[in-house]
Amino acid sequence: MANTVNPIELKPIERFYRAHADAVYAFLVSLCRDPTWAEDLMQDTFVKATRSMSGYRGGNPRSWLFSIARSVFIDDTRRRREVPVDEIEEKGVVDTDIAELILIERSLSKLPERQRTALLLADMAGLSYAEVAESIGCSHAAVKVLIHRARVSFRAHYTETNL
Repeated sequence: MANTVNPIELKPIERFYRAHADAVYAFLVSLCRDPTWAEDLMQDTFVKATRSMSGYRGGNPRSWLFSIARSVFIDDTRRRREVPVDEIEEKGVVDTDIAELILIERSLSKLPERQRTALLLADMAGLSYAEVAESIGCSHAAVKVLIHRARVSFRAHYTETNL
């Protein structure tokens, strides 16, 4: 019986997971562009977060989780020694919403990883610049520059691809 876990002890962890899982998953999908891979990365993120709860210094738990998720993504990408390739056949793409999503995804994929991450954290996840800075490990001023450059580059790629 020494190995049994009291269900009452799991409730805070379950609440924590349920409160943040969707946002972490969406962030990881936007990074790796593969829902199955994102599920694996999300599991690794929450395992790593659970193991390092003692190192949590307060602040926004979501930005802390995004920081861990980004680290897990980078580590896994290095292990795979592959860059995610986005080869989408355009045969039969008629739906303008689908075409628009493909265009947005292609434009995002052309951004450097750090710019894409900062932009997604700010615009998709709704983090403040300070929270983005905490998540990616840089200064508030550096985040402002990263996001500005990401937006300018995204617009250029989007316009170029849309012509």
